Amino acid sequence: ELSSTGIQNYSSYFNEWISSDQHPVDSDEKKAALQNMFENSSVALIYGSAGTGKSTLINHISHLFSDLEKLYLANTNPAVDNLKRRVDASECTFMTTTKFLKNHFIRTKWDLLFIDECSTVNNRDMREILDRAEFGLLILVGDIYQIEAIRFGNWFSAARGFLPANSIYELITPYRSKNNKDLQILWDRVRHMDDTIIEFIARQGYSVSLDSSIFNPAENDEIILCLNYDGLYGINNINRFLQESNPNPPVSWGLQIYKVGDPVLFNESDRFAPLIYNNMKGWIVGIEVFANQIHFDIELDRVINGLEARGYDFELLPNSQNGRSVIRFIVNKHKSTDEDDASSSAVVPFQVSYAVSIHKAQGLEYNSVKIVITDEIDDLITHDIFYTAITRTRDKLKIYWTPEVEQRVLSRIKPKNNTKDVALLRLAGS
Repeated sequence: ELSSTGIQNYSSYFNEWISSDQHPVDSDEKKAALQNMFENSSVALIYGSAGTGKSTLINHISHLFSDLEKLYLANTNPAVDNLKRRVDASECTFMTTTKFLKNHFIRTKWDLLFIDECSTVNNRDMREILDRAEFGLLILVGDIYQIEAIRFGNWFSAARGFLPANSIYELITPYRSKNNKDLQILWDRVRHMDDTIIEFIARQGYSVSLDSSIFNPAENDEIILCLNYDGLYGINNINRFLQESNPNPPVSWGLQIYKVGDPVLFNESDRFAPLIYNNMKGWIVGIEVFANQIHFDIELDRVINGLEARGYDFELLPNSQNGRSVIRFIVNKHKSTDEDDASSSAVVPFQVSYAVSIHKAQGLEYNSVKIVITDEIDDLITHDIFYTAITRTRDKLKIYWTPEVEQRVLSRIKPKNNTKDVALLRLAGS
């Protein structure tokens, strides 16, 4: 029903808005999508691979309806944090799908409902959201090739088989690594798994045998992605080895060791939220230990100003040589009686992250990415896991595996085909 009726006078409204230059739209592709998006339908399905500007299009729609009340849902806190950063329109509320479904005091009536990273939302939760929420427009956004829902969730890939063409939009133009054509070709070939992938990966030098070169950073903004925590090339051992290779003196605090120069990812914590969010990247640039506390200076992977920083439990220091913001905060040895764990000043709010899991890296971007796939875990590599891993880079990419593992993985993984699911659903509905 929603997909069969649009907004009266939508095209005229859009034309007036776009000609007013209130909010610039960055590409002809997005202008064309917006032109007729809600003319004949109140539902928009927006598909797009990594780096094609899905979040940017969400922001454009948000500004188009800036005065209306909008709810933004995503399955994970990092995805919600990403929306908060990317959407700068007024009248916006952000939360996880779990919070919306479990908190019965949250309002359910909105003018626009956005759901991002739809491939990670399972079928049951999506059904409950549609049953609970009231909305005028529904905007569903995601990449069907990314890591999918932990529980069964095929609704987003199947939806395009049921909705009319005027409800479906696919973004094709890549913006991430737009200056690296080889990466764009690789991503496209992996999406479709054509027969030239192994040859292309070899020709471009993306494949590397497992050796000690993995421990030599290509640049500062680098991450090593693994699927397993244990073993010689697991996350724990790589983090330990690379930290030991860091020439700066070690500082012990509790059971952990920290060094200036360590890359970090912030954990989920209420202490600095929402300004410092879960999975924000940073680097330790200063450590000072006192009797009952430790001071950390962290260079953030972003710039924040003094107005934003007001009221937070950290000191904003002068910017780094790279122009990024640096914050200083205290971690106490003992927790006070009135603190909870989520906001405690006795909890170190980050983890050292030379290497992380592919799942945790979803939503992150680095200038250099190294992926480790050993023969112990190659059977766990699915198409969506492999695609998610290779699309975390903006520029440099190396995949560490043996020729045998490469052959096994690339000959086995295939993008999911939902044709049978759509046919069965059509049969059940007839």
